[in-house]
Amino acid sequence: MRTINRYADFPPLSYEIRRTKPRDNTPIKPISAGHTLPLFNLHKEDFVVPFQFMNRESSYIVGSELLNQPLVLAFFSIHWNGYGEKYIKALQDLYADIQVMGGQLLVVSADGRKELEEVVAKYNITFPLAQDRGHQIARNAGIYAETDPLWDRLSGFEENAPLPAIYVIGQSQRITYDFTDHYFDRSINRRELLSEVYTAGQAQALSRAIA
Repeated sequence: MRTINRYADFPPLSYEIRRTKPRDNTPIKPISAGHTLPLFNLHKEDFVVPFQFMNRESSYIVGSELLNQPLVLAFFSIHWNGYGEKYIKALQDLYADIQVMGGQLLVVSADGRKELEEVVAKYNITFPLAQDRGHQIARNAGIYAETDPLWDRLSGFEENAPLPAIYVIGQSQRITYDFTDHYFDRSINRRELLSEVYTAGQAQALSRAIA
């Protein structure tokens, strides 16, 4: 009797399986109000748009130097597509009011200097903008990780990037307000943010007066 060989009769072929996801899939965990953000240092060369108080002798800034008044720390990425354009315009629109309320704004991004300089020119950015090298500040804020890339959570993104996030940081590095947009479907609440900046500023002024 003639034997008919079926595919199942042959030993399985060995294929090289490439992992497209990291072995560690620990999800991001954004820091929130009530917690503290670890101190960070920014060197002079990290700034695309420097603070007005920085001079030629300034080589770097320690995070604590920025906490003499409420610090609005915002994260940005050019890889947010159309969302990023609306977001950066909103920050520029908020900049003057944040100062009027007694705070100061710092925007950080892990994108390259050339790309950020193009953003500055395109949107006439005047607020301080610095590079977050290696996503270090974003990691500390819990909004970025290689183990939980953006493209795995949402469609339409080709590069890993941090979540849109804004924090108001008062004395002792304590976060008094947080805005994180997990699904890229929210807008910055202008009134809420400015109100918190004002409240934090008043609390710091009272603390200094008592001291």
